[in-house]
Amino acid sequence: MTQTNYPYEISLEVAFRDIDAMGHVNNAVFFAYYETVRIKYLGEIMEHSGLMGTELLDLPLILVEANCIYKSPALLTEKIYVGTGISRFGTKSFDMLYRVQGEDGRLIAYGKTVQVMYDYISRSAFPIPDSVREYVTRYQGAWQPPAYP
Repeated sequence: MTQTNYPYEISLEVAFRDIDAMGHVNNAVFFAYYETVRIKYLGEIMEHSGLMGTELLDLPLILVEANCIYKSPALLTEKIYVGTGISRFGTKSFDMLYRVQGEDGRLIAYGKTVQVMYDYISRSAFPIPDSVREYVTRYQGAWQPPAYP
């Protein structure tokens, strides 16, 4: 399993551009961390499900909700892990959970986003294909989403 115990994970080093005047990662930057891991994971899912064209920008979805709960500051040059997993499938939407943790194992932040499968040409949502559900179920295995307070 990964450092975060989430199905998909990336590691990052906190860069100078991420730091605010208080000396820690700015709150808005966490959404960029979520975006980075989300796009990588969803790109893999869509590629293996046959839904994506040749470009990563061909992802057929739209983000409709995002939240982040901050628990501990992340500091310049610190190595962090950003984990994600799909916690719920609806008919056209799905939830992704996130965990950001320090190399020392402490919880830095956690959150959730909601995505909707979306056709940008017809400007309409469409049902999640079975191939996506099946790939995620195989990839994530027995992972159980955490119950955060």
